[in-house]
Amino acid sequence: MSTDPHTGSSHPDMPTSAERMLRPERAQNLDTFKILNFCPMNHRDTVVDVGCGPGYFTLPLAKFLVNGKVIGLDTSDDMLKACQERLDAVRLGNVNLLKCGEYEFPVAPGTVDGLFIAFVLHHPEDRVRFLKAAGEMLKPGGWCFILEWHAKETESGPPQETRIDPVQLGQIARDSGFRVQTGARDINNDNYMIALSKR
Repeated sequence: MSTDPHTGSSHPDMPTSAERMLRPERAQNLDTFKILNFCPMNHRDTVVDVGCGPGYFTLPLAKFLVNGKVIGLDTSDDMLKACQERLDAVRLGNVNLLKCGEYEFPVAPGTVDGLFIAFVLHHPEDRVRFLKAAGEMLKPGGWCFILEWHAKETESGPPQETRIDPVQLGQIARDSGFRVQTGARDINNDNYMIALSKR
């Protein structure tokens, strides 16, 4: 058994975490087109996909950012490899993938327009430290778009004790140097999204 770095749940080694994260039925609940329509980005932005995994959101971001750029970060070599293989298959050239630490990001401070953080914030033990460190990559006034699990029982997802409800997330954001730009909005019955801006 191994632990999925994105869900925190134990599972057999087959199928791989990447395969599970890219399974077709996931797209029924997580419509990337619909979600990106709510994201406060324009097509010229440079966006960091923090915890990009195998690229579930990285590829749609790259397609949207026709005159922009995506920097995909992950702590896992396997996830970065899976993401690169998918990028190569569709020949998207506006993505750069880099390995990061839990609280260390290899991107120069103040150089990117936005952060896209999907189902990652519940993982770090020190969430304020994580979001503050991620925020250092942003230009002044930059945006941060976060997707998370509702703090309730669902058929899948991380353990209840690690989940963050929207009120908690708002406080984490303020403690990390952000302001809530757009309040929490449900994506589906299990997940929500929230948009922040850097103070």
